Amino acid sequence: MNLSNLKRGEKGIIKGYKYNENFPVKLLELGILPGVKVEIIFVSIFCDPLCISYNETFLALRKKEAENIIIKPIK
Repeated sequence: MNLSNLKRGEKGIIKGYKYNENFPVKLLELGILPGVKVEIIFVSIFCDPLCISYNETFLALRKKEAENIIIKPIK
């Protein structure tokens, strides 16, 4: 499952990435790493961008970026 599949208020743990031309290395530098728990805080009307919370930090991501982050959903 990709991060972009989660809805507002849902949580997941980052498992890995799909490395392709759309994957920005900057996400790794910002702490979007395997094992990190993320929560969807806000999704805009057309699902682009979305806001996530992780490690007491907020980050806005484009849908293309979120589609490259593989997560395990948390119930």
